[in-house]
Amino acid sequence: MKFTLFCGALAVLLAVGQCDSDFRQMMQECMQSTQVTESDLKDFMASGMQSNAKDNLKCYTKCLMEKQGHLTNGQFNAQALLDTLKNIPQIQDRLEEISSGVNACKDIKGTNDCDTAFKVTMCLKEHKAMPGHH
Repeated sequence: MKFTLFCGALAVLLAVGQCDSDFRQMMQECMQSTQVTESDLKDFMASGMQSNAKDNLKCYTKCLMEKQGHLTNGQFNAQALLDTLKNIPQIQDRLEEISSGVNACKDIKGTNDCDTAFKVTMCLKEHKAMPGHH
């Protein structure tokens, strides 16, 4: 499996700094529960992570965010994400910029919890509030 590629790309997408075995396990669980395949993820990454994702990919995003504590009851928990990001050595010099981006995205709501998770993630990407985006 090409999990390293997906792991790295999704770590960036979902603002986590590392892709340890726990995160890989979360990805597997979320892929199974939302019927997202590696091919779906690869296609989405190859498309430049455009906002026209299928519903199951949006729910996959929700699943990962919930498992990380960054989404609770359909509400983005900006502080939980910032707390996670504070522990990533590679981005310490960008924390102020990233915090600004996270705060800009904190009140986004979608048509449902999956849509909210996806819209928040796309907002974070747009504001370069994720590791790996400069």
